[in-house]
Amino acid sequence: MAVTRNITETLRSHYEQSFRAHGATAKGVDWGERASDLGIRYDKMAAVIATETAGPVSLLDVGCGYGGLYDHLIARNIAVAYTGIDAVEAMIDSARERHPEARFILGDILEWNAAGQYDYVVSNGILTQKLDVPGAEMDEYASLLIRRMFSLCGRGIAFNVMTTKVNYFANNLYYRNPAELFAWCMTELTRHIRIDHAYPLYEYTMYLYRTPTDQT
Repeated sequence: MAVTRNITETLRSHYEQSFRAHGATAKGVDWGERASDLGIRYDKMAAVIATETAGPVSLLDVGCGYGGLYDHLIARNIAVAYTGIDAVEAMIDSARERHPEARFILGDILEWNAAGQYDYVVSNGILTQKLDVPGAEMDEYASLLIRRMFSLCGRGIAFNVMTTKVNYFANNLYYRNPAELFAWCMTELTRHIRIDHAYPLYEYTMYLYRTPTDQT
């Protein structure tokens, strides 16, 4: 687990600096100047929840930051029993202060001893940055993270990744061929998969479900 700890620490340090500089904003979680893009990504995370679900569902937000997704769900009147986990202490402190009614955990999802499962598990952004991490190591980390998320869900998971269907690659971002990742998820985890590659950002969101009924 030394490689994964090093990657977690690399990401933690990066986001700690972003948050220190910009606070509870889109730039504070390194999503750039346009808050509207962050809203699009939050909508894609929320889309994992089955539309016919009655009553609150339990949701674990991996890499929750300052709780921005929870703000978005409240604004959209989507009822959830929300838990967020993040490795950046300042972000968790901010989230707890802003939303004392929710649960926020300081820790690494790959090492956290979870007490049980959640209906849905999401991760918005962890698999879009690699910074200076070698690509092969980031591939390994991604596989461990996705597998861990799926083990913690009772119904489904959602996560986003930078797409390889672009004409420019930034060295600090993590790109993954959507067809290749789709095939890995289907082989290793579940055949009940959706992929959204149609929104106007250079990424895609994957949805993995335990059964067909978990997404309707």
